[in-house]
Amino acid sequence: MKYITVYRTTDITEVSGIKEIFVRESINFKILDTGTSPEETDAGLKTTESRIQVEEKQKERAKSILTKHGYSDADQHFETPHKSRLPDSRAKPMIGKWMIFLLVALVVLIAIILFTWFMIPE
Repeated sequence: MKYITVYRTTDITEVSGIKEIFVRESINFKILDTGTSPEETDAGLKTTESRIQVEEKQKERAKSILTKHGYSDADQHFETPHKSRLPDSRAKPMIGKWMIFLLVALVVLIAIILFTWFMIPE
């Protein structure tokens, strides 16, 4: 039987969710490129991309099921990997305007304390 890639992702939670959906819907599937060790997977260190493939005759049914369950772009091209719907846990935190304001206020407060300390006549 020939298998067709219908979904690509690096997110293991999406892979397990799709796996559960396909088992429930009785769709024959394969998951490729999941060669990460169990220890790395448990620690969240999975960096390889997983490809979910279904039988060629079940391709359209699998796409409609994925779309129904909220997995958009199920018919993406093989060259372009799926962008995860979940935020990247390694994303750099953004420092907001309030944090900068608080830092400036702290510097001004320290300057006022030092200024009054040295300006008090003895």
